[in-house]
Amino acid sequence: MAGSTTSLHWDSGPLVWIDCEMTGLDPKQNQIIEIAVLITNGNLELVDEGINYVIKTERAALDLMDEWCTNQHGSSGLTQACIDSPHTKEFVTQQVLNYIKKWIPQQRVGILAGSSVHADRAFLVEEMPEVTDWLHYRFVVLLSFHLCVFV
Repeated sequence: MAGSTTSLHWDSGPLVWIDCEMTGLDPKQNQIIEIAVLITNGNLELVDEGINYVIKTERAALDLMDEWCTNQHGSSGLTQACIDSPHTKEFVTQQVLNYIKKWIPQQRVGILAGSSVHADRAFLVEEMPEVTDWLHYRFVVLLSFHLCVFV
């Protein structure tokens, strides 16, 4: 499927796989600093290579991160990438929405999927509501696939 330009509809079971990195775990106080998006059909075939954006973040917000985030994002290079990024949250939100609409042109058809999708969705609702408004209200937790295969 990768490389195809065919849009996905309800009967193809499109999944929108989103992974966010945040400055913490509280969507009211912390913020998304990186987002990656992959889209698959119901057979888990990728439509393309996906997108990934690091969001421009002020040093003051990064300085408020807890010890785990400071160590993790610092050692991975994400903290510096956030400082250097040219991409505003508004720009990234629009790019993510455009990417999803390119492959899933009908609203409320794509189902959000991911590993820690509850946390990611909470941040998306707070910071990128246009994205969650485009997606179906249901979501798929990656652990569900693991349990189906190994239980």
